[in-house]
Amino acid sequence: MPLFIPLIAVLIFLAVCAALLALILFARIVSRTLSKLVGASSLPRSVTRSLNESRHYGRLIVQMAQQYPPGPMKDRLSLTLRPVDQWLTNLSRLEQGLAKMYGQRNLARELRQTSIEIDDLRRQLLTRNGRELVYLRELKKSKEQHLAALKELQQFQTQAELKIRKIASDLGATHAEMLLIVARGNLNENRMRRLDENLQEHLASMRDVLAAMDDMGYSSATGSL
Repeated sequence: MPLFIPLIAVLIFLAVCAALLALILFARIVSRTLSKLVGASSLPRSVTRSLNESRHYGRLIVQMAQQYPPGPMKDRLSLTLRPVDQWLTNLSRLEQGLAKMYGQRNLARELRQTSIEIDDLRRQLLTRNGRELVYLRELKKSKEQHLAALKELQQFQTQAELKIRKIASDLGATHAEMLLIVARGNLNENRMRRLDENLQEHLASMRDVLAAMDDMGYSSATGSL
């Protein structure tokens, strides 16, 4: 009996430790999941919608080529859709970079706050002199440089959003064009070549955006251009 009681105590202690460990692991999983959701939700709805449309059309284009009967048409369609796979890969990188950008900064608030601080410094400069005047001038100059950098970042953000919308529109047009070619069953090489050129052009444009995001430290660390 004296040995039985300590054994029960040990078992209870181990059970409590196991429960605590399980709770810690569960909390970590929930934290990671929530952080991912917050990152995704930080994007504007219009951007998220365009990203989803791009993926939708991209997958339809790939499925169209994969499901077409073997032959010259299937081979040509497969050749055309090669850039689409790269589009979809880079699209995920672009989404991650923008989510990071929106998640880390509230540009509208920063712009407003910095502008207020600059206006306040202007008022102080009217009543200061000596060393304090020199210091305030330097501080105002620094704030103005910060404001210019924020405006440049906001402009890039806007351009990236517009590019994402255009990507969705272009993929939708490409899908419609390929549907027309398949419905006619006629391999029009001139039309297919135009599709190839358009896809390559917009893929290069996306690469430029990703390169700019890399320079600013907002692009995904994985994946290739």
